[in-house]
Amino acid sequence: MRLLTAKTWVASFLASALMLGAQLGVAWAAQPWLDKLGEPDRQKFAQLVGTVDGWTADKADKIKADLKAFVDAHPDFVPARVEATRAEWMRIASRMGIALSSKSFFIVFEELERLDPSYPPAYVYGARTYIYSGYPAGARKQLDKALALDAANPWVDMTWSLMLERLDRRQDALGWAKTALPKTAGNTKAMVGAILAITNLQGVTGHDAAIALADQILALEPDMDKLAEVIDGCLSGYSYQPGLLDALTEITKRLQAKQALSNALWYEIARLDLTIGYMYNDGVRPQYRPDYAAAAIVILDKIGNDPQLAEKIWGTRFDLALSLGDVAAMTRLLDEAGLKGYDATSIGYHEAQLLFAQGRYVDVMKLYQRRNLPEDTLLALAYDWGGDRNVADRIYLRDLEVNATSGPANATYAGLRLFRFRDIDGAIKYGEKAYSLYPSGWSRSLVTTAWLVKSSDYLKANKTKEAKEAFARARQIGIDRASLQSLCSNLCNDISLPLSEFQ
Repeated sequence: MRLLTAKTWVASFLASALMLGAQLGVAWAAQPWLDKLGEPDRQKFAQLVGTVDGWTADKADKIKADLKAFVDAHPDFVPARVEATRAEWMRIASRMGIALSSKSFFIVFEELERLDPSYPPAYVYGARTYIYSGYPAGARKQLDKALALDAANPWVDMTWSLMLERLDRRQDALGWAKTALPKTAGNTKAMVGAILAITNLQGVTGHDAAIALADQILALEPDMDKLAEVIDGCLSGYSYQPGLLDALTEITKRLQAKQALSNALWYEIARLDLTIGYMYNDGVRPQYRPDYAAAAIVILDKIGNDPQLAEKIWGTRFDLALSLGDVAAMTRLLDEAGLKGYDATSIGYHEAQLLFAQGRYVDVMKLYQRRNLPEDTLLALAYDWGGDRNVADRIYLRDLEVNATSGPANATYAGLRLFRFRDIDGAIKYGEKAYSLYPSGWSRSLVTTAWLVKSSDYLKANKTKEAKEAFARARQIGIDRASLQSLCSNLCNDISLPLSEFQ
C-alpha cells in the first residue's frame, strides 16, 4: 500500500482536520472584526494566518512566538487569539492525536466566540473540535453561525460536508462539497480541499464526470501557475480517490493543447506520471511502471535547472532512487539537501526512508525522536517490523481519526489487526469498511482472508454452520486463490482448512 509520508501527513492533517484560514485580501476589507486594526496590521495578521495554514512541527515554536507578539501588541483583537489557539491545537494534535486534542479546545473556541462573535473562522474551528472528538452533531450550531456570517467561505461548506460524512450521510456530504467548489476561485488551498472531498465521496463516477470536473476547475482558475499549485495539493492528498487522477490528466491535456507549459506545471505532470504509474510498495520502496518512471525522469531532466523547483525536484529524485533501492544515490541526495538548507522535516523523513530501506528500524524510531518528526505511517511501519506493534496500532488508529472514510487507511489497519494481532473480528470490521470504500484487489483479498480464518476457527470449534456462513461471505467477496496464497503470510494454514473443507 502507498505510504502516507510525514510531509503528506502534515498536509493532509492541515487540509482535512483543521480548516485552513479565511481567504485573504480584499474580501477582508468589509469584515467588522478588522475594524480594530490599521492597514499595516491587517496585512501582518493576514500573513500570520498564512503561516498557521502552513504549520509544520519544525516551525511550531516560531509561529507560536510570532502570534504571541501580535496578541500582546493587540490584546483586544480576538481573531489573533483565535488563530493562536488554532496553532496550539495543531501543536498538541501532532503529538496527542486529533480526537484527544480536540476535546481540550471546545471551551476555548466557544469563549473566544463570546468575546467577538463576528469572526467566522472561530465557528468553523469550533465545529471541527466537535467533529473530531466524535460528536459531529454538536457542530451544527457552530456551522449555522458560520454560514450566517460568511456564506461565501468555502471552508464553511466543506466543514458541513465533513460533519455529514461523519454522520454517514455521504450523499448530503457530497452535495456540500460540490457547493464549496464554485466558491474557491482564487483560493488554491480551498480548491484542493473541495476537489479532494468531492472525489473522496465518490463524486466522480466515470470519465465524463472527470472531464466535467476538469472543465469546472479550469473555469474557476485560468492561471497556469495557480493550477500547478492545485495539482500539487491534489497529488499530495491523493489516496486513491476515484476519478481524481483522470480529472488532473484532463487539465494538463487541455493546457498543453493551447499554450506552452511552465516548468512548475511540467513538474506536476512528472508527479502525475509517477502517481498513475505507481503499482505497490516493497516495504517503503514505491514501485512504478518503468514507462511512467521513464517519462517522469525525462521531464525532471528537462526542467532540472530551474532554481525555484530545485527542492521539489530533489524530493522526487530521492523517491525514484528509493524505488530502485539505490543507497548511494539517496545518500548523495541527502548530503546535497543538507548543504542547500532544504526543509528540515522533509530531510528527516527522507533520511528515515533510507534507514528503513536498509532494515535499520530502531534507527528510524530514534531519528523521529531526535528530529521531533510528527508520527506517521512510516514510523508505524518501523514499529510494526522491528519494535512494539502496540505503538504501530496507536499510530494507525490516529490516522483513522482524521481519515475515517479512507479505504486505504482502513485496509492498512485491518492488515495490522489480522497479521500481527490475529484479531479476526477487528480485521473484518476494518477490512469490510475498507472494501466498501475502496474495492481494490488488496482490500478484497484482505477481508476474504479474514473471513476464511474465521471460518477455520469455527471448524476447529466444531461449529460447522457458522463456518459455512463465514466461508459464504468470503466466497461472496471473491476468492482468488493465487492472490490469497501470496498474501496469507502466517495464516496460510488457517485459510487452507475451509478452502479444502468447502470445495
